[in-house]
Amino acid sequence: MRRFTARQALNTVLNEAEVRLQSAVVHSLPQNVDIVLTKACNLACTFCVDYETPGAKRISVENFEKVARQLFPTARLVSICSGGEPYLHKGLEDLLRIARGYRIATWVLSNGMLLREDRVRTIVREGLITTHGFSVDGFRASTVESLRVNAKLDTILEKIRMVLRVREEERKREPRTIIRYALMRSNVEELPDAVERWGAMGIDRMDCGYLAVCNGIDPQESLYFHQDVMSRVFAEARRVAGHYPRLRLNLPPAVRDEQPKREHPTRCRAPWRFVKIDTDGRVLPCYRAWEAINMGKVYDTDGTAFSDIWNNEGYQALRRTVNDDGVKKSFPFCARCDYRYGWSDLAQHVGFEEWAETVAPEAPHDGQAIDHRRDRRASASMLAKNAPNPSA
Repeated sequence: MRRFTARQALNTVLNEAEVRLQSAVVHSLPQNVDIVLTKACNLACTFCVDYETPGAKRISVENFEKVARQLFPTARLVSICSGGEPYLHKGLEDLLRIARGYRIATWVLSNGMLLREDRVRTIVREGLITTHGFSVDGFRASTVESLRVNAKLDTILEKIRMVLRVREEERKREPRTIIRYALMRSNVEELPDAVERWGAMGIDRMDCGYLAVCNGIDPQESLYFHQDVMSRVFAEARRVAGHYPRLRLNLPPAVRDEQPKREHPTRCRAPWRFVKIDTDGRVLPCYRAWEAINMGKVYDTDGTAFSDIWNNEGYQALRRTVNDDGVKKSFPFCARCDYRYGWSDLAQHVGFEEWAETVAPEAPHDGQAIDHRRDRRASASMLAKNAPNPSA
C-alpha cells in the first residue's frame, strides 16, 4: 500500500475542509492532477471528441517538471487519462519517474495497442504506475474494432495478459488493472461475456459508464432509450461478477434512479480537488471543461505560477457559482453537468455535440475548433472539424 507524505496528508485534510466550506479563496492545492501528455492517438474511436486549438501536441519533460514542482508535493494522484495515447510519448517512463519521486499515486489509461514488454517490465519493476486502465468497449472483435477504429482486439488481449504476467513474474501488486467500458445499445448485451472474460483473467475492476452521444452517432445508441434492456443485462453482469471476488464491477445507475438529483444535485468538488493541465499548459478546472474554459497557462515563457492561477478571479467565480443553483453559472455547462444532476435528463445523453459546438472556440482564425481525431492517423495533419477530407 502506497504511503503518502505528511505534506500530502495535511493538504488533503485542509482541502476537504475547504470543499465543505465552499471557500472561494483556498489555501490548499488540488489532490488530483490530470496531465495530458500527448494529443496524438493511434486510434480514431467513433465516440471520442477532443476539441483543441493549435499548439503543443506533447508535453516536454521540462514542462512536466514545472507542474511537478508546483503540485506534486501536496497532491495524492496524478492521472494520465486524457487526450491521446500515453504510450506514444517516448518519455513516458521518465515522466512517471518524476511522479514517483514525490511518492504520488499514478493512474494511466491506454487503448492497449502499443504496449511493449520491455517498457511494461520497466514500469512494473520500478513501480511507476499504481493503476493501469485499458479502454475495451465490448466482447466481440467486430464490436470493439468498429468502435475503436484501427484497434485489434486480439492484440489488446495479448497486451493486457502480458501486463498481468509481468506483474506476477516481478512479484508486484501494482499496477492494479482496470477495464473502461463505454456502454451503448450496440455493445451493452456483450457486457456479461466481457465480465466473464475479465474476471477469469484476473482484472481488478471494471468501470462502465453511459455513452455521451457525439460525432453524429445515432442517438438511439444511448441507453437512455433502452433502460429495460440495460436493467436485464446489468442483472446478468452482476451475477457473473459474483463468481469473481477479485473483480469489482461498477455500473451506472438507471435513469429513474437519477431523478432525485434534479431536485437535490450532487455537490461538485472539482474546483477545489482537481485540475487538468493540457499539453500547452492551459489550466482546465474539470474533465467536462474541454477547451471551453481556460483558467490560465503554466508552461513556457508566457506561463504563470499555478498558485496565482488557483485563486484568480475565474477560479473564485467558479467556486462561488458551481453549486449555487440560484445564480448564473460562471461556466454555463455547470447548469447541465451529469455529475451534479445525474443522467435522468435526455440532454445529458445526447446533448453533448450541441454543447461542444457552442463552446469549442478559442480557435484558429476561421473560428472553427480543430479536432485532430478526425484524421485516422491522429498525430498527422490537423483537420478542421467538419472540413472535407482532402483524400476523399
